[in-house]
Amino acid sequence: MTRVAQTQQAAKSDRPAAVYRYWSDSGELLYVGSAYDPSERAKTHKSKEWWASVARRTDEWHDNRQAAYAAETEAIAAESPAANKISGPGTVALPAPKVRSQVRLISPDEAEEIFAQLEGERPEVRFRACTFLMECLDYTAQVVRRQTVRDLRARGMAYRQIAKELGISFGRVRQILAEEVPPPAAE
Repeated sequence: MTRVAQTQQAAKSDRPAAVYRYWSDSGELLYVGSAYDPSERAKTHKSKEWWASVARRTDEWHDNRQAAYAAETEAIAAESPAANKISGPGTVALPAPKVRSQVRLISPDEAEEIFAQLEGERPEVRFRACTFLMECLDYTAQVVRRQTVRDLRARGMAYRQIAKELGISFGRVRQILAEEVPPPAAE
């Protein structure tokens, strides 16, 4: 991803976002959702069965989408809106925060041990822990991949040979050799 694209993505994720609630005439909470633009999002709800019962909408604004997701998830759990799906394909899952300082190198054995400790934990605890483990393993794979490319280059292998050997593109080899993966912050 280019620096311009990264900056645009960061700016987008820092945009205010709303948690919106749709209410019936009788005051029943029908649906809770989140969006950057609740009015635009409403267009996709108009085809839903429950839409005919909507009398009003309230909006609760948050600093960014991450905060809105968290508030939306809490609201659905606490308020039990009639039209929200709590399980299955419509489940709202709180995205794990991207905290580089927590992500670290991890061995498969350590990951397996942490996973075993999750037996019997609440689903949201298991979800966050599994997300953290995936991020740690992904970071570990990045470090190993980059080191492998550097080792092959140090042995005198050409960029195209490295690409063919590892099954990655020539451009990816160039990118790996030109960039460093920022190490996680000290614990």
